[in-house]
Amino acid sequence: MDKTFIIGTAGHIDHGKTVLVKALTGIDTDRLPEEKERGISIDLGFAHFVLPDGSKTGIVDVPGHENFIRNMMAGSTGVDLALVVVAADDSVMPQTKEHLAILEFLGVTDAIFTITKIDLVDEEMVELVIQDIRELVKGRPFEDSPIVPVSAITGAGMERLKEELADATSRIKTKDRSRPPRIPIDRSFTIKGAGTVVTGTLWSGTIKGGDRLEVLPHGIEVRVRSLQVHGKTRDEAYAGERVAINIPGIPKEMLSRGDVLAAPGLLKPTYMLDARVKILPDWQKPIKRGTRLRFHHGTREILGRIYPIESDEIKPGENLPVQLRLENNAACLSGDRFVLRSYSPVTTIGGGIIIDPHPPKHKSKDPKALDTFHKLEKRNPADVVLISLNRIGKPSTIPQITRESGFPAKLIAEGMEKCLKEGEVIILKSKGSASTPQERALKHPGSNMNTISPATLFISRGTLDSVIERATKTLEEYHKQKPISGGMPLETFRKKVFVGEKPSVCDALTELLVRKNIVEISGNLARKPGFSTGLESKDKELLDTICSEISQAMFSPPDIKEISEKTGFQKSHIIDLLDEAVRERKLVKVSHEIYFSSEAVQMAISVLKNAAGDKGITVSEFRKLLGTTRKYALPLLDYMDREKITVRIGDARKLR
Repeated sequence: MDKTFIIGTAGHIDHGKTVLVKALTGIDTDRLPEEKERGISIDLGFAHFVLPDGSKTGIVDVPGHENFIRNMMAGSTGVDLALVVVAADDSVMPQTKEHLAILEFLGVTDAIFTITKIDLVDEEMVELVIQDIRELVKGRPFEDSPIVPVSAITGAGMERLKEELADATSRIKTKDRSRPPRIPIDRSFTIKGAGTVVTGTLWSGTIKGGDRLEVLPHGIEVRVRSLQVHGKTRDEAYAGERVAINIPGIPKEMLSRGDVLAAPGLLKPTYMLDARVKILPDWQKPIKRGTRLRFHHGTREILGRIYPIESDEIKPGENLPVQLRLENNAACLSGDRFVLRSYSPVTTIGGGIIIDPHPPKHKSKDPKALDTFHKLEKRNPADVVLISLNRIGKPSTIPQITRESGFPAKLIAEGMEKCLKEGEVIILKSKGSASTPQERALKHPGSNMNTISPATLFISRGTLDSVIERATKTLEEYHKQKPISGGMPLETFRKKVFVGEKPSVCDALTELLVRKNIVEISGNLARKPGFSTGLESKDKELLDTICSEISQAMFSPPDIKEISEKTGFQKSHIIDLLDEAVRERKLVKVSHEIYFSSEAVQMAISVLKNAAGDKGITVSEFRKLLGTTRKYALPLLDYMDREKITVRIGDARKLR
């Protein structure tokens, strides 16, 4: 598979970035009329060429003017190698320094410094510029980067520049193609007859025609009709390539720079995140708690406020944990880089790395929040899984944990394996076959988790302990309130204990509680294991009296209201007593209000079987045979339908 890289230009306005790119590639990246008129780059420009070793390279040409720094940051997203341009007749300038700081915050560590316009100065001036650059990068990741003097006009130094580019890219690792696709959008436009097209640098994974992707933070799912790389139609695009994607069915107006295309379900939009932030040493004042600023991530700019986790401010040069609270949603993963700029006047003040994309809101100087931050920062797989599962607070699959945590699925799978071995996490039960594309596609190379379905549910020991405590307390309270009831209705129990869970998850949790002897299920009732109603003597006497009356009445027994009025006890107490008789098989509950003796029900079934014949039997015929009224005959027939003794066809019941 061909190696592909993205080179991003950086440097002060009018230092010759666009002219240099044209000399390298033959492509003029100034595409806007205003850019042509003013002679400066306003928006991003794109070009491509093949290096001497055959590597395919895309170049993002970014504007250098202060007013267009925002576009510069959008262009630096996904850059593998920086081509930092310094004009020989100007040397290092303010935007040179700011661009370099931005590249560093975005994690770009490979660079080539190019001194342009050497045809306008003498050799002594070129040497002075080289010294300025060396001083600028001293002690920074770019300290040993090559410096190449060139002239795009005469061609001097251009061959050496190409050699240095090839040498630098040979050392750069290709982006991860095994992870799900993610591409920050930097442009969107419409092509007549094709529909909406978006462009960007593919950060990870691969994209094919026909793939389904999600537009974030909007949560809109789209289909890839076709795609191009460097102006040529391709069946597939790989991480590290500049891609143009045709996504019909969505208006261009719904998309903007800063939106993200990703595998469905990969990202959960967030307005709050924990990060490690470094403030530039030469920034003039401390950044206080609650300061409003500009958050730049991928190709998106969002206003927000900063809240240090362990202090009230961050001093220039400090590198501290913070919580960022944004005014609009972002689509981030743990490990993503970002840049911070002041609200007004707009200047780069710092940057950092996202540690936790979905944290709870922290109080000032919260030791628990700081402890969690440091655990997630170390990226220990087991810690990440436990923190995420406990935070979710309910049974979850690996794709769900991945989305909710913002950490890679491979890391989650590795952590899950360790947690299972240590007993910190329990496999609840598979909820069935994988149902979503990301679940079906999920793989965990080199892990025993490959043998476990992506649809498998996991629950942390801490969450399970909470469920057990809630279940025990719920049943104890119910038994205390209704000591003569045989148990709590199962559906009521599930709703109280497994709040908001799907039926399949409730089933799995109920089975687990039964296996652990926390709950006992009898019919449609839940109770504590070994629980006995233990009716008091007066209740036993009352129940015996009621059962006797129901039995003597045969097919016209007193209903609950009548029994309550006659005995003076509340209906709820009468129901509990009658249900106890049902459990003892003395009575049969045929409706909410009517109970028959077991003998009467068996006799009614026998009468029906003898009389139904081929034509069946109507309610009117049945009540006459029993010598009762419709009030009792109809509930009896409905009961027989439920028990699958009869089936209703029109107005008649026939034997099954």
